[in-house]
Amino acid sequence: MKSVIIDKMQKAIATLGVNDFVIEVVYPTHASQGDYSSNVAMKLAKVLKRSPMEIGQELCDVIDRDGIDKIEVVQPGFINFFVNNTFLAGGLRLILEQGEKFGTNTSGVVNGHPKKIMVEFLSANPTGPIHLGNGRAGFTGDALVQVLRACSYDVTSEYYINDFGKQLDNLAESVLRRYMQLQGLNVDYPDELYKGEYVKELAGRIKLTNKPMAEMRQEVREWALAEMVKQIKTFVTDKLHIHYDVWKSERSLYDDKKIAAAKQLLDQLGILYVSDGATFIATTKFGDDKDRVIFKANGETTYFFSDILYLIDKFKDRQFEQAIWYLGADHHGYEGRIQAVLAALGYAGKLDVIFVQLVRLMFNGKEMRMSKRQGTFVTLEELVEEIGLDVTRWFFLMYDSNTHMDFDLNLARERSDNNPVFYVQYAHARLCSLLAKAGQHQPAPITLTSAAEETLTKLLFQWPELVEDISHTYYIHKLPQYALELARAFHRFYSVGRVIEEDGTVNLSRYQLAQATKIILNNALKLMGITAPEHM
Repeated sequence: MKSVIIDKMQKAIATLGVNDFVIEVVYPTHASQGDYSSNVAMKLAKVLKRSPMEIGQELCDVIDRDGIDKIEVVQPGFINFFVNNTFLAGGLRLILEQGEKFGTNTSGVVNGHPKKIMVEFLSANPTGPIHLGNGRAGFTGDALVQVLRACSYDVTSEYYINDFGKQLDNLAESVLRRYMQLQGLNVDYPDELYKGEYVKELAGRIKLTNKPMAEMRQEVREWALAEMVKQIKTFVTDKLHIHYDVWKSERSLYDDKKIAAAKQLLDQLGILYVSDGATFIATTKFGDDKDRVIFKANGETTYFFSDILYLIDKFKDRQFEQAIWYLGADHHGYEGRIQAVLAALGYAGKLDVIFVQLVRLMFNGKEMRMSKRQGTFVTLEELVEEIGLDVTRWFFLMYDSNTHMDFDLNLARERSDNNPVFYVQYAHARLCSLLAKAGQHQPAPITLTSAAEETLTKLLFQWPELVEDISHTYYIHKLPQYALELARAFHRFYSVGRVIEEDGTVNLSRYQLAQATKIILNNALKLMGITAPEHM
């Protein structure tokens, strides 16, 4: 509801002869500083060449005070607003009217058109099971997609399939050697090949016939790749409930025409040169620490050339206006060259990179490093099977993705109030039960009579601003933080005031506050991809 305060201040500022001035409104740290506070008088002082205290007082004299209990100007020029029951009741009425749409906005619409944005996340190599670090990017990226859509962006969610390169040769060799061992042949298994039961499982299912070894390797390569991609798609869609609009094949970028067009484009930009037979791109001209090879002397392309093809595909061919790219923490040094190429292509500032730090799975205070064969687990699929999807999602979302994370398996297994996801879901279930017991009632005047009711109401009002803020900062961890704070505020409200009185009558003010709380809590859980149970 900052927008109401901002609107009032815009009208007041217009009386000073200033229009379209950017106004910042914040939630003060202490209740003594009001419900909302603004530094606009100090900013106007630079424009009007007057004292901020004088400007603040002049604004206070003309501002519309409907819904405002008190306005004060304090040094060095902050304007603090204390709202009254009319303001709070009006906000609750708006939540009840808008329902699940409350919190959505049109900030993603620019000049009448939704901004076209792509979010590429998870994108695990199809050479093994999805691990915990991949899962962290998967759930965070999925929630960000939902937030951006709530802000009216035209969002495409994309999984980039790394189906081109030497890692697939290693996968094929791994499966082929395990296959030979299963046939009773005495073949060694070099350390650089992929380990894990999944390789043996693939080897046990493949059917091969005698043919030249080169053909056999190619057959195994394509079959194993197809099987791994199929498994990933099934797991991500059916088990993780993450939907991708596009599954983009890296191999599809290596069309002869696309390669030629990319090289021609870079040539036209004048940023290619040849040295010792290799073709370099002059990324140092755009902030990189060194120039990069895209074609080796033997004519082979480098991995970096794949990234260039993908960037051209994103911005030139598919014309995305912005892209968000989740990368593992070990790729920190990679961003510089990517941003340099984008600048060279004319798309500077169009790519936001979100780094995902490592995850440690902790049990009884110790990191779990053992294998599945020894009775523990490390794959994301096994974790979801062990503790459930809702808990897994919540725990991965509740920390900033760019901070190291210890996943507390002991806490995740708890089905109690100590486990934050169950605490929040229980609040929603309690709301459903309470409202069902109270029955259906028509809208009625709202009067809030306790500090707990006012605190809960003011927290509900923060939801729209939180959604829009996350669409800019990408701080998804604020969603579970807010949901947990909201559940706590509801439980405090529930403990100090009855919705259904002892004589069976329904307090309609508290009833409507409970309705509004259920709406916002459901909206928050929905954006996180976590179920909102009606019974627990």
